[in-house]
Amino acid sequence: MAKYYISADLEGVCGVTSLLQCYPKSDLTGYHTAVRQLASEINAVCETILSCEPDAEILVNDAHSTMANLSQEMLLPNVGLLSGKPKVCAMMSGLDKSFDGVILIGYHAKAGAEKGVLNHTFHGKLFDVNINGQPYGEGEINALYAGLVYQVPVLLASGDRAFCQEINAFLPQVKAVETKIGLTTTAAESHPLSQVMADYRSKTKAALTEPKTSPALLKPPFTLTVTFINTLACDVAMTSPLYQRLDGRTLQMVTDDFAVLYRGLQSAYTMLCYTDFME
Repeated sequence: MAKYYISADLEGVCGVTSLLQCYPKSDLTGYHTAVRQLASEINAVCETILSCEPDAEILVNDAHSTMANLSQEMLLPNVGLLSGKPKVCAMMSGLDKSFDGVILIGYHAKAGAEKGVLNHTFHGKLFDVNINGQPYGEGEINALYAGLVYQVPVLLASGDRAFCQEINAFLPQVKAVETKIGLTTTAAESHPLSQVMADYRSKTKAALTEPKTSPALLKPPFTLTVTFINTLACDVAMTSPLYQRLDGRTLQMVTDDFAVLYRGLQSAYTMLCYTDFME
């Protein structure tokens, strides 16, 4: 029986262009609309998987912000849901070697990407995340985690045009579903829903029929360099013994174990979620 893992973010779904739509305290109506659209995009993928492989097992990890955006009744009855935070490995929590493929839905481009809608990398206080001399975004780093730690390939990914270009530059074999074209960081031309849903179905089918092999990615040792937007954020992250400080805003970690790198990165930005009261 095949198993598929879906990591679900929110900024990259069709129609979302503002942070106000991503958090219930900012715009409750807009937030609920965005979450319903996320569920629709997830369900399009799940329906296609189950039409091709009726016995497949699917786990959805709610990977946005509080990680408690989706509810079980929003998904198909035979699809599992992992929600809430904190949880170990955050956006990739629950993944293991038993899965045949990873799907990334509603993702966005890395911090600083031109015309990347709501671009950032894990947290607004992270200016840059660099591994072995190369800056990466959430999609690429999560793909590295899946491939290097569990040898599970990313089969399909969705988000705005900047994200799709970013993930395909790194992993050309990934089927990318473009939901919108960024005009600026907070403006986009969203594609018609009929087109987006049709694209999900056709590309999910294509992803299932191709060989599911994890490509060669990076080789150890792994050097993680994280640059923050200010010194306070760097001060907080330095409470972890995994890092050495390079300057006022930059930390570095060197390890042969990508799982340690990934959990160290998640710990650094998770701690930042509790620093807002200090500023």
